[in-house]
Amino acid sequence: MSNTAPTLNKQIVRGSILAAILGGCIWFSSYSTASSSSKIGGGTIMNDHSTMLLHLVAFASWFGCSVWVSFVAGIVMFKNLPRHVFGRLQSKLFPAYFLFSTGAIVISIGTSGRITTATDAKNTIPYSLIIILACTLLNLLYFEPATTKVMYKRHAVEKRLGTGHEIGKIRPDDPVKANDPQLKELSKTFGMLHGISTLLNLAALGFGCIWLSKCAEIMIVVPNSN
Repeated sequence: MSNTAPTLNKQIVRGSILAAILGGCIWFSSYSTASSSSKIGGGTIMNDHSTMLLHLVAFASWFGCSVWVSFVAGIVMFKNLPRHVFGRLQSKLFPAYFLFSTGAIVISIGTSGRITTATDAKNTIPYSLIIILACTLLNLLYFEPATTKVMYKRHAVEKRLGTGHEIGKIRPDDPVKANDPQLKELSKTFGMLHGISTLLNLAALGFGCIWLSKCAEIMIVVPNSN
C-alpha cells in the first residue's frame, strides 16, 4: 500500500515547483516588459512586477488561509472529531497558522510600498497591514498559548469526570458532569480567552478586506501615453 501522506520531502518538492513557476513569471515579465509607468490618481508609480507579485502571493496566501481556517476547517473538524481529539489537533494547528500568518503579513508590509504610494501619495504607511500583524502577534504570543493551557486543564477535569468523547458538542451530555464547579470555571475562562482570540482573528480578516479594497484601486487599467 503506497504512502500518500504529505511528507516533508513531498512538501519540499511541491514548494519548489511553485517557487519555480513564480520565478518564471518574474523572469518572463522582466524580459517582456521590463518596467513601465502608469498614471493613477495623479501620481506616477513604477510598475515593479516582481515586488507586486510577491506582495499579492503573500497577502493572498494569508487571506485564503485565514478564511479557510476560520470558516471551513474548524467547523468541519469540530463536527466530525471527539472534543478532546479536536482540541489537541487545534493546539497544533493554531501556532502554525499564526506563525504562517505573521510571516506572510511581514512580507506583505515589506512589499506594500507600490500600493500605498499609488493610492495615496501622502500616506505611505500600510495601516491595515500593521493592524493585521498586531492582531496576529497577540494571538501568536499570548492568547493562543493561554487558551491552549486552559484547554488542557479542562481536558484533565473532563477525563476525571469520564467525558470529552462527544462529537460536535462543547460540553458533556450529562448535566451533572456539565455542572461540575471546576469544569464550569475552566470553561468560563476558556470561553473568554477563545472569544478574544476569535475576535482578533475576525478583526484581522476585516482589515484584510480593507486592504483588498485598496489593492483593487490600482487594478484599474490606465492606457499608457507616450
